[in-house]
Amino acid sequence: MGVIEKKINLLLERLFSMVKVGLERKLAVKACKQLSAPQKAYIRGLVGAKNSLRVTAKLAGVTLRTVQRCLANFEKLGNDDRQAGSGRPRKTTKNDDRKIILAVKRNRLITSEQLLRENPDFDVSVKTIRRRITESGEFNSYWVINKPFISKKNRAIRVKWCKERLHWTVEQWMRVIWTDESPFVLRYNGRRRVWRRHNERYKPFAMKGTVKHDAKLMVWGCFAGHGVGNLYRVEGILESEQYKQILRTQFKPSAQRLFGGRNYTFQQDNDPKHTSRATRAYMDWLGLDPEEWPSQSPDLNPIENLWSYLDWRLRDRHCGSLEELWAALQEGWNSIPVDYLTKLVESMPRRLQAVIDAKGYPTKY
Repeated sequence: MGVIEKKINLLLERLFSMVKVGLERKLAVKACKQLSAPQKAYIRGLVGAKNSLRVTAKLAGVTLRTVQRCLANFEKLGNDDRQAGSGRPRKTTKNDDRKIILAVKRNRLITSEQLLRENPDFDVSVKTIRRRITESGEFNSYWVINKPFISKKNRAIRVKWCKERLHWTVEQWMRVIWTDESPFVLRYNGRRRVWRRHNERYKPFAMKGTVKHDAKLMVWGCFAGHGVGNLYRVEGILESEQYKQILRTQFKPSAQRLFGGRNYTFQQDNDPKHTSRATRAYMDWLGLDPEEWPSQSPDLNPIENLWSYLDWRLRDRHCGSLEELWAALQEGWNSIPVDYLTKLVESMPRRLQAVIDAKGYPTKY
């Protein structure tokens, strides 16, 4: 190897060494973090225990220079407060931050844009307003939950109904037969989760096909805390005449199978076909006395949860016709675990208390 080649190799080695040192310094600066108050106190404690600065740096997991700077700052200031940096000053004062949070507390639906319009003295961006709200640690932004609207009159009725039954025991609720109707469609409409990579959002396996007007059928069903009753396929639109037939041919046999000759409580909601004069007269003839029920109260009826549970259990269904869907619903209905039914009924005291606490507004149920 010639002299010139040796010099070139030596220069390259020095260059690579300089680049390596530069990268290491850059990474060290990037990884530098401000010490927390407990870390600073720990460093002072190690030094106070007669440890050398090098030993202290090793035990604290920091550099020697960091230990020296920590001790010097404490000696200078007498505390662990962070010194004011030389960066861009904060554009909102503490008073401005309090004003922003107060506006959110007064109106939880206020938008960042609206808050900025109502406070023209704030010389900041919408993003800064949002950042100040989240920095407070009190609030985060969430989507508004859709729940049925409940009028003021019905909220009062709901609270009154719950208070009158708050003393009921679980055994009393176990003697209630819950009834209702629900539609089901051929394809499961619930949200599904998928394992995918960040760039596979539009892969076929990561998407679910939707149908604008999927075929559906309506069913009627009933259950108690220890078992389900009949499941009936409603023909066309359910009206009073068909509902009277359901009471005679479906509900009465279900009640006999679930309770025999023992007493039970019959529950139904306030749908017009349930409460019409003709239906009431027919229920009197059948000897049925339905429990008083507050309007706009699906959260008080556990059968609503049962319908969702049945739909979820059949989430992998591949039905090509309404007949196949009806067969799947019957099989799924008759295989619902009894312990799930019991848990639904046992939740009634909690549902009552939740409505009372919410002053009649919708609850999580």
